[in-house]
Amino acid sequence: MNPHNNCVRHSSNNTSLPKPLGASLLLLLVFIASVALNLFLPTAVEARPEFATELEKECNFCHLDPAGGGPRNRIGEIFEENYFEFPEDFDLEAVTEEAKEVVKRLTTSLDFQTAFIKTTHVDEEENAIAGCNSCHSSIDRFLLMQAEVTFNAQASEHVQLTLSNNAGTTMNAFATVDAIPKHLYVKVGQFRLPFAIKQKDHNILVREGYGLGSNKRDVGVELGGSAGKLFYNAAFFNANNAAAKGGLGTLGAQIGPIRAGVSALLEKPGEDWERLIGAFLTASYAGMSVEGEFNFGKSGEVASFTPDAVDSKGYYVGAKYRALPQLTIAGRYGLFDPDRMVKGDTSQRVTLSAQYNFIENGAISIFYWANLSNTDRGADDTIQDKGMLRQLQGTDQIILMSRFWF
Repeated sequence: MNPHNNCVRHSSNNTSLPKPLGASLLLLLVFIASVALNLFLPTAVEARPEFATELEKECNFCHLDPAGGGPRNRIGEIFEENYFEFPEDFDLEAVTEEAKEVVKRLTTSLDFQTAFIKTTHVDEEENAIAGCNSCHSSIDRFLLMQAEVTFNAQASEHVQLTLSNNAGTTMNAFATVDAIPKHLYVKVGQFRLPFAIKQKDHNILVREGYGLGSNKRDVGVELGGSAGKLFYNAAFFNANNAAAKGGLGTLGAQIGPIRAGVSALLEKPGEDWERLIGAFLTASYAGMSVEGEFNFGKSGEVASFTPDAVDSKGYYVGAKYRALPQLTIAGRYGLFDPDRMVKGDTSQRVTLSAQYNFIENGAISIFYWANLSNTDRGADDTIQDKGMLRQLQGTDQIILMSRFWF
């Protein structure tokens, strides 16, 4: 699914449902998207993790938030304006000094996304629509995925305040202190947990299963930074509720075009402790990038790390190619097995996508979700979660997404 921070919940209703779209209409949707790709002028696209790898820089080289993501600083703006290359007369020192002189600056941004979801199999009896945990639907419909406004205030040279609100729900509210420039920052408040590769897409199977999606925020303290080729972070936070606590840490390195590391999370949301360990890697060169992540977790006895004690696993591997500065095509395979002891509950998905930025602050994307059917699943009437049932059945979807940011 397209990167987004959150979506608006919709409740089911008993109104009449649209009839399945025919093959001709599906072809029309693809044709419209293809025409759009060729009609509009070239422009910049949203920053992605592979850019940091390609430049051999940390995320805060181009972003206001030292942890990456969100609005860009002046260096990031110049990089984006020149189609992900710095101009020949670019003077890093001059731009850096200019940025230091700007104190108490308020930066605002708006991110707005809508989607049309076409399910290949529409079942009127299910009457199920997309929710915040998954965009699987039994109804062809338009959805508001995101309407988020973000405020960044540079209170002083070393202190930044961030607040974002999405469709009436506060997402981020935190202060970032540049404690030791380039080596240590401290973030206090409500923020996204910094586990493994920073994903904005919570519809990656492995992230759905472990509840670390982009629409998840928690209250706590985060520390992070870099030293030479190494990067690191640690966070202490509430785990689902204020009475439960958790902690996580990441350690990695960037060597040339390769960025890799390991994250570990330990929390106690209920009676039992839970852990999650993830290894990740990103490699990028000349517009082509590959990335992958492998996670496994366990509930209960955290002291035991034997293979038999691991209840769940999930992983994904994908590739992106920037064919043009304004056009990116991508493919990804993901798997999540919530319990290795239970046969037939593994979900698998292949995602194909193309994104085209048709104006300076607008993009159109088309996705094809190919959910691979699990022939070992239990009887359909034993699976209460209709979204999971459709996924295990291999129900595919076509998603047409529009996005605007300012």
